[in-house]
Amino acid sequence: MKITFYGTRGSISVSEPEFYQFGGNTSCVLVTFDNGRIAILDAGTGIRKLGRDMLAHGIEQYDNIFIALSHTHWDHIQGFPFFTPAYSPQRHFTITISGRESKITNLEGIFATQMQHEFFPVSLSEMGAHISFWQPEIADFTAPSGIKVYASKHSHPGNACGYRITEGTTTLVYCTDVEHGETIDPNVVKLAQNADLLIHDAQYTPEELKGKKGWGHSSWEQAIEVALQANVKKLALFHHDPDHDDGFLAKVEKECQRLFANVVLAREGMVITL
Repeated sequence: MKITFYGTRGSISVSEPEFYQFGGNTSCVLVTFDNGRIAILDAGTGIRKLGRDMLAHGIEQYDNIFIALSHTHWDHIQGFPFFTPAYSPQRHFTITISGRESKITNLEGIFATQMQHEFFPVSLSEMGAHISFWQPEIADFTAPSGIKVYASKHSHPGNACGYRITEGTTTLVYCTDVEHGETIDPNVVKLAQNADLLIHDAQYTPEELKGKKGWGHSSWEQAIEVALQANVKKLALFHHDPDHDDGFLAKVEKECQRLFANVVLAREGMVITL
């Protein structure tokens, strides 16, 4: 399994030069499985470059590509209108949010709304690709390819969910936009148990978190605590605050590595092979 980061920023994209090292695009992660198939986690602004790379590198998975969303806040879906492969009639995409407790009642309507003519010149129905929307009540299922997926709801304004994705003996856990509260959410620890890689929200410093209660995010300190409690092999800190530039994040990374040796701050273009 190979994980490629295309968007690592939270809340809003940033483009100034002092943000180039860690990246300015919002959430988007490509998962490439050992069987050659791909899946996409979130559709923030990073999905634009992912689409260009798919065409440039000749990714020819046409039958179905899953785009699994943590939730539908704008920074996690706003790149989709600029996702070039979605304009190809040959392509088939399934956009999904999993779990019984999702508050989203009309996922297709959310995507169609952001592409109304008041906001964007091309409507969802005019994109060209076959795009289906799937909101399964099941939270634990196995794809025909043998890849196992488990989804778990966690605390975030409007709710969000994390994904545990297993291929063979390799497990990736994607858990962004999560607020733990006074103690670490045991459901998040369960989701991440013994994962080969945990991608976890770490938008705030511990000091910033004190003034951000109810904003729906974690500190890097909390992300490390999850990794320790869950016996995670590798941790990638994700969803960087738009006010945290490269110099700031480099210092955070060094501090984190004092507490958990196998941790990195996710960077755009970073590839992790499990």
